[in-house]
Amino acid sequence: MTKIELLKEFAKGWFGNSQQHSIHAQILKDRGFGKLADKIMAESDEEWDEAKQVNKRLIELGEIPVVATQEYPVITDVKEMLEYDFKDSAEALPEMSKCLAMFEDDYVTRDMIQKFIIDEQEHYTWVKHHLNLIKEIGIENYLIEQIGE
Repeated sequence: MTKIELLKEFAKGWFGNSQQHSIHAQILKDRGFGKLADKIMAESDEEWDEAKQVNKRLIELGEIPVVATQEYPVITDVKEMLEYDFKDSAEALPEMSKCLAMFEDDYVTRDMIQKFIIDEQEHYTWVKHHLNLIKEIGIENYLIEQIGE
């Protein structure tokens, strides 16, 4: 895969994941879990911004971004949502780190990807913490904590 193809795949992935998180946030908000919905919507916004940054970089490199999104499932069970995010982040982090080597000669893109890795690591840690909370206090107690604005 070329560097340009990789950047286009990143954008497609983040646009798709942003939509997934946006839908999940709306589902959570509708069910009364406003605290969790707000966090998931913030994640959606962050992913949308990252996809836009990648497209901006593609244009700076003289390339044409694609208008496409990667498909992601819509999950209605809260624990399954978090487990999916955990698995997705756990798989993405090493892949993103491997990609850094491709951009040894492009410090602007390399720096951008390093920031994305830090953001993904923070999300991974947050999801892991919340899955541990569910394990410790049970899903019902966890959901009670997520009620509200």
